[in-house]
Parts: sequence; C-alpha cells; structure tokens
Amino acid sequence: MVGRVIGLALLLAGIVAAGVEIVTLVGSGQYQMLSFGDLWSRLHANSLVGLQALIEKNLSETAFLDVVVPALALPLWPTLGGLGLILFLIALRPRRRKSVFGRRL
Repeated sequence: MVGRVIGLALLLAGIVAAGVEIVTLVGSGQYQMLSFGDLWSRLHANSLVGLQALIEKNLSETAFLDVVVPALALPLWPTLGGLGLILFLIALRPRRRKSVFGRRL
C-alpha cells in the first residue's frame, strides 16, 4: 500500500515536472531541462551547500564531484516518472498469503 502511494506520488511529480518544462518551452520558445540540482537549489540552496560540505568532510573531497554532481544533473521528469512507475508496478504485484495449519488465509 505504501509503495503504491509513494510510486504514484513520484509518478505525478514527474508529470508535473514535464508540464513545467512544456510551459517553459511554450512561453520562451527555448527548451530548458530541469534537473534534480535545479529543483533542489530553487527549493533550498543552503541545504545543497550543506550536503556538499558534509560529504567532502566525512567521505572525500572528490566523492561529491564524482557521485553526487552527476546524480544532480539527471533530468527531473523522466527520472521521477520512471522511478514512480517502477515502484508502483512492483507494489501492484499480488502478495502470497501465508497459510496457517494448511489453510490459506
């Protein structure tokens, strides 16, 4: 149940992000891809800087550039939509019911 709700929320967030890109394209005539980094910096830029400092201090200085920066550069709508769809489909699989004393519940 929880997986379906989270998957559906991610899927809807991907659709909204695609809508934002389409509206921006129609309004300006130029395509601007939204990425995770763009969204995060628009929502709360200080936490992004804090994450960078945390990773550089506790792991290594190159870990942020080698791992986190490429992840932040991923396009927003296909990634959110794809993750949401996969999670939603996994959560839809029927579960096996446990049997007690040879009887199915």
